[in-house]
Amino acid sequence: RAPPSSGERKKLKLVLKLVADIALVGVPNAGKSTFLASVTRAKPKIANYPFTTVIPNLGVWVPPESNYGGDASRGLTAGAGSSGIVLCDVPGLVAGAAKGVGLGHAFLRHVERCHVILHLVDATSVDAVADFAMLNRELAQYGTGQLANMPQVVVVNKVDAYEEGKEENSEEGLKMKISREELKRQLEEEMQHSRLMWVSAKEKEGVNELMGRMAKYVGSVQQTKADKEK
Repeated sequence: RAPPSSGERKKLKLVLKLVADIALVGVPNAGKSTFLASVTRAKPKIANYPFTTVIPNLGVWVPPESNYGGDASRGLTAGAGSSGIVLCDVPGLVAGAAKGVGLGHAFLRHVERCHVILHLVDATSVDAVADFAMLNRELAQYGTGQLANMPQVVVVNKVDAYEEGKEENSEEGLKMKISREELKRQLEEEMQHSRLMWVSAKEKEGVNELMGRMAKYVGSVQQTKADKEK
């Protein structure tokens, strides 16, 4: 019998990438954490200043008509065989993120493992369309550029600021820079698709309809990927 030989030694560098169905991306203070909290049971830190989120947060959206308790008991609260959808709240991205500015590399790598990008646009931004274009450029410049080809849905947040009589309920300093119609026109010119929706995560206005559509869209994207892999 041969004597035992010495084993091998290796140094491995492991990179953790979160896996989710939907990646929530946007500039700082676009309302991503508020959106995550409004559609899931996640409790991310929420505050009225930029860079509140410093690490990605996960949450699971469950359709109102689903049996969450029954699914949970069978381990089906997310993933295959479940009606739940996993969302990843990616910390706010800034210009230069593709080159590592603002920990951009650390955050963008999580987007790679998602099926769909939900691009949240702050309706109260000084220049919402410029923010939208900047972030898309960063997605295109990151790595091999595959993020630019990922299915994307554009969602304008904080639309409650457009409604009259709600000023006393809005966050301090929340004012519109351009009309809703003009913002819609400019975004549609910048977008390469027609998937545009409007919500108020804070007031939970339009979020149920959005998530219902997102569930169908994510399912369609997953099916298309599965068909290509056959």
